[in-house]
Amino acid sequence: MRSATMAMAAAILAAGPACSQATGGQANGGAVPTTIDAAYREALRLSPLPRDVEAEQADWREGGDSASDEYHLERLQRRITYDRRARALRAQPSDLEKGCLEIELKGCGVSGGGFLPLDDGHVLYWQTQEGFTDEDGVGAGVVVLERRGGSGPLAPLIWTSEGGTYEAPILVPNGDGEWLLVLSGVSRGTGAGDMLRMLRFRNGAWRQIDTNWQGRAGDLLKGREVRHRPYWSFHDGMRAVTPLWNPSDAQCCGEAGVALLEFDIVDDRLTLQEVKMLGGAD
Repeated sequence: MRSATMAMAAAILAAGPACSQATGGQANGGAVPTTIDAAYREALRLSPLPRDVEAEQADWREGGDSASDEYHLERLQRRITYDRRARALRAQPSDLEKGCLEIELKGCGVSGGGFLPLDDGHVLYWQTQEGFTDEDGVGAGVVVLERRGGSGPLAPLIWTSEGGTYEAPILVPNGDGEWLLVLSGVSRGTGAGDMLRMLRFRNGAWRQIDTNWQGRAGDLLKGREVRHRPYWSFHDGMRAVTPLWNPSDAQCCGEAGVALLEFDIVDDRLTLQEVKMLGGAD
């Protein structure tokens, strides 16, 4: 897929510890479900990233026990609480200049913000955030809101606070009125895991792209692994440069060479197409 990155990030916002009151309060939404099945259904309904919810549920089903049951239920309940709060946001573009749109992070401050126009009257507004949570410690968040003409409140599109850092979102045109919204980030802690998330705008609606590409790489990696976030590029196609790890390599240091990875979107899935070795063994 040939694409050119469009990143019109305007008016970077000053960071500040005060949180905006433009949230409109937390949505009522009724009581938070108290069983895993009910909480899963509610989380799946609310989340802008349903594939993430599905993946967490699949992991729990594979290795669940009484201890993990309690942890998984609490995680789903927190997700529901924060997603209800996000969906209750009633912000105007000017509110993003006043402070942090409070969803999950405590001590929330703004690290950057701007807008991304798709076409006349269809604009995305974004804010990257810094703060902490009681469960996961210091981290970062990003929220993207949408306006399709008019002057009413912005509609929340995607939000997450699970990473350690996030870059400014970008829009990648995909032809025929299609767009990819790309959120790139790094996980919390020392693992430097990839927090890449993508939404696809097609036929007037947004859909999450499955970015778990390594699970379907087949023989292209020849048994090697990518353990840290690759260096992504969306300027002309979808590419990433990354070290490669042998299964026996230490977590810090991949010793299987450096590769250029070429990707495409196939059936709403980020899919590895080609691996070109740049150094090390073939």
